[in-house]
Amino acid sequence: MQTKQKSIKLYSEDLIDRETEIHYAFHKSLKSITTIHTHNFYELFLVVSGEVIHVINEKNQKLSEGSLVFIRKQDIHYYKQSGESDCNIINLAFRESTLKDLFGYLSEGFPSKGLLEGKTPIHVFLTSGEREILSTKLQHLNTIPLNEKGQIKTALRILLFEIFTKYFSQINEEKSEFPEWLDSLTYEMQKKENFTGGIKTLYILSNRTPEHLSRVFKKYYNISPTGYINELRLNYAANILANSDENIVQVSLDAGFENLSHFYHLFKKKFNKSPAEFRNQNQKSIIPY
Repeated sequence: MQTKQKSIKLYSEDLIDRETEIHYAFHKSLKSITTIHTHNFYELFLVVSGEVIHVINEKNQKLSEGSLVFIRKQDIHYYKQSGESDCNIINLAFRESTLKDLFGYLSEGFPSKGLLEGKTPIHVFLTSGEREILSTKLQHLNTIPLNEKGQIKTALRILLFEIFTKYFSQINEEKSEFPEWLDSLTYEMQKKENFTGGIKTLYILSNRTPEHLSRVFKKYYNISPTGYINELRLNYAANILANSDENIVQVSLDAGFENLSHFYHLFKKKFNKSPAEFRNQNQKSIIPY
């Protein structure tokens, strides 16, 4: 009978510099980070290359390069080698007070509760380009002189703000079970050049059949792929109406709607107002007339 391995606890007081609020490590091998552990601080890790088995709260996650994971202080985890190859991981640890400051600034609109209280930690999948950019930014922390503690602290907070707002702002507990490809797809579809391209662009980016996409979107979003795209387009149009003086016809076209009457129909169904009524109610000018 196999004996259950006991975890050790790591403390920010021992590991993280009090002035910079950061501990940064680039692990080129799993040999030094295989001990099961928990801690009283938070961390992010990025799989830069290779694959790894991440054992988290007694569950196995197979992570490939581009996986970005947020670890909470209550999580118990360690790493195991996947197959014969090793992997490279960048780890960024930071104090609880640092995270509280960040979430306080982002306010109640940010899903901090879901990130902190979910059964399993949230992870997202970055495209190869995003992985390279984030890896470079993380490694840039090594270029700041060690005695420039204020500069290091500022750089850390800027980086955390960017990571959490870009990759974790629309995530809840249930999404932690999403397929990685779906995370990547929906992130890409939020770009204007993609949601205006419509369903054809969605099919191309997903490399899945229309039937498979319909099942997946219904399961995870309770909406059809077309409905998902229309939601992105309508939210974009609503923001443009409220924040610009662009005429309504052009707003409709810019959002990807080729049929003006269809745009009016969907807009009123979602917002219970015509585009003109929505603009009159929500548009504010900082320049007095």
